[in-house]
Amino acid sequence: MTHPSADEPREKLLVNLTPELRRDLRIRAAEHGLNMQDAAASALSIWHDTPTAEEVPTRGAKSWGVFLPAGGPDRFTRECEARGLTKVQGMAQAITQWLAAHPSPDQRLVSQPVKRILVGNQKGGVGKTFVASGIAQAMAEMGLNVLLVDYDAQGHLTRRLQIAGLPEGSDSLLTHMLGEADKHLARSLVALPHERFGGRLHVLPASKDAFLMDTRLALLQVGRDTALTRALAPLEGSYDVIILDGPPNLGLAIDLAIGYVQRRPGELIDHSGILMPVWSDRSSFDAYEMLNEQIHAHSKMTGAVVDQLGFVVNAYDSRKGVVTRSFYDGWNQLTTPGVLATLKDAIEGREASDYQVPLLEHAPESQQAEVMRALAKELAA
Repeated sequence: MTHPSADEPREKLLVNLTPELRRDLRIRAAEHGLNMQDAAASALSIWHDTPTAEEVPTRGAKSWGVFLPAGGPDRFTRECEARGLTKVQGMAQAITQWLAAHPSPDQRLVSQPVKRILVGNQKGGVGKTFVASGIAQAMAEMGLNVLLVDYDAQGHLTRRLQIAGLPEGSDSLLTHMLGEADKHLARSLVALPHERFGGRLHVLPASKDAFLMDTRLALLQVGRDTALTRALAPLEGSYDVIILDGPPNLGLAIDLAIGYVQRRPGELIDHSGILMPVWSDRSSFDAYEMLNEQIHAHSKMTGAVVDQLGFVVNAYDSRKGVVTRSFYDGWNQLTTPGVLATLKDAIEGREASDYQVPLLEHAPESQQAEVMRALAKELAA
């Protein structure tokens, strides 16, 4: 969750919350056309007006931050003290009451633009391709129409899904970004053939000319900043979600991807944005610091609002020692953005990559597959 707009004074409340309640609140808020922070404020309003409430299980609660109207955090803290409750129990009660009072509607109450997710981190080898592909598979399995863009010139995603490359006679993404394409970009897409995806998961393969993207775009005199947005715009009406597997650098290409996932007029907070795979090590913290600086620099120069959706801690193994565990705790102490999921270091994921088979096809019942499904469900809200 990122900082809210400055249209009203807000204060940050830090509290522990179970991943299940966080996920349910986010999904239900989106269904009712609310930002998550506004749903949380509504939940606390209901809770304040309800003197007694049943105890809610809070085992496994993790750090979470939410921005409330000014004075809201202090009022909540005082009321918890008056009721003899911990803040984690008070918030759990409030969200549980709000969910009960706001059942899922038959259809979403507020329409939203196509969801756009950049899976990005300038550090290589942290699992961007694995995470991008996994959540795309899970969303397609859910019934959503998903476009997965191999935005990395190295083409790992394309190869891992056994895609030979661009269809014959089609144009690359860069060609469309430069305005030099002859064919519609839809001609460049490849549908994954696996039955579980129902023809709903399409891939825009990488092309060798992507290595020249920064150089070619730097020479573009007009429309460079919106080149990626213009190129993908003709496809947006055909998809519920567009996911970009970002390159491991902080060049012009990633800056254009940041611009593509910026919040559009009328779009809910965290509907689109950047999902960041990391490892439990110092280099991942350093990499995130650099990415965060680029995001803020982009926002300052363009006035765009870019939501950081959260972290996915990948390949975690607590047996690697106290240093690994301490860095893992460090990620979980962050709240805005926070950790959305942890992927354990497991053989199924390595096999899926080595065999060039989608994870949900290779090991659909694995723990990693279930984490991808839970993450996809939350991000699809």
